[in-house]
Amino acid sequence: MISKIYIIAGEPSGDFIGSTLIKSIKLIQSEHHINIEFTGLGGPLMQSQGLTSLFNIDQLSLMGFIEILPKFFKLKKLIKQTVEHIIQVDPAILITVDSPGFTLLVAKKVRKLRKSLQIIHIVAPSVWAYKPGRAKKYAQVYNHLLTLLPFEPPYFTKVGLPSTYVGHFISEQTYFTDKKQLRYQNNIFEKTKILCVTPGSRKGEILRHMPIFSKALQIIQSTYPNLKVIFVLNNGKYQDLIEEFLEGTNLDYSFSNDRLKIFALADVALAKSGTNTLELAASATPMVVAYILNSLSFAILKFLIKVKYASLINIIGKREIIPEYIQSNCTPEKISTAIIDLLDNSDKRLAQVHSSKKILESIGFGGPIKPSVKAAELILKYLK
Repeated sequence: MISKIYIIAGEPSGDFIGSTLIKSIKLIQSEHHINIEFTGLGGPLMQSQGLTSLFNIDQLSLMGFIEILPKFFKLKKLIKQTVEHIIQVDPAILITVDSPGFTLLVAKKVRKLRKSLQIIHIVAPSVWAYKPGRAKKYAQVYNHLLTLLPFEPPYFTKVGLPSTYVGHFISEQTYFTDKKQLRYQNNIFEKTKILCVTPGSRKGEILRHMPIFSKALQIIQSTYPNLKVIFVLNNGKYQDLIEEFLEGTNLDYSFSNDRLKIFALADVALAKSGTNTLELAASATPMVVAYILNSLSFAILKFLIKVKYASLINIIGKREIIPEYIQSNCTPEKISTAIIDLLDNSDKRLAQVHSSKKILESIGFGGPIKPSVKAAELILKYLK
């Protein structure tokens, strides 16, 4: 007998989580002779693990409040299409990963149509940051919530949603630890300063960040003429767009999708706020975080937000371990000053790396059991 599991991920970070989860479920199923079929929505990583995806998840790469409005009707159509497909597949378990703007809406509709279906969500909405009322909404839809952070379960268990902390899935990636050897292998001289830049994976992010980032990079280059800039992209989709903002500059720059290797190679990073900041910290690379939202989206978020910082390292540490420049503070002058300060001061670089390492350990990095294994074992109990 074949048991069907339907998994939905809406963006690259979710695709990674989904792929590690499928891999661990497959490992356990082979040991217990369970026959499982994976269907749903996923990117190349999930598909490489055997998932049959309904459509390309690039269509779901949405963020913010106002940014979603122009795509509302398209999103509504994709939700309808997904719900119909889930009902048609008739899985034993539905798993949704992050992307609440899509996954929660799908799960709600499916719950109404299949009241007995086991529905599990991975990555808790940040109710500790804003809109705490979302915890009750999740409790009305889901059978179980798997969280990435140790302090999250109580926010949901108190409203009746069983929740389990499994750890952060990006701890399962293989990080490069020998920076000197890596630089030697790539023929990078000691005097060369490597600055890696993550401008964003969405077109809107790049359009907002690059006018500021390009000016900041030129200021940094005036202090460090031997600066080499490497833009880290998930794919080459927006490389041409980034290059438009670099025309007329004398920057020595290149592009790479070999993310973790470049993170480890870099002396310092200019990082947009997001999961990449944890990966940089795990690569022992100091950074400056910058981010700009659509102005109206930011105004809404500022009214709702309950935390002081944007990056998770700072939020957990309850202090500015990593310099942050958000919205109106995100200027070429402030960003370049902070990066030059890190490049000039080895003590500050080491202090940031050391403090970040402690935060990473507190959310499961270096733990004995992989988050995907913990999650897989729990999910498979719902098949019995």
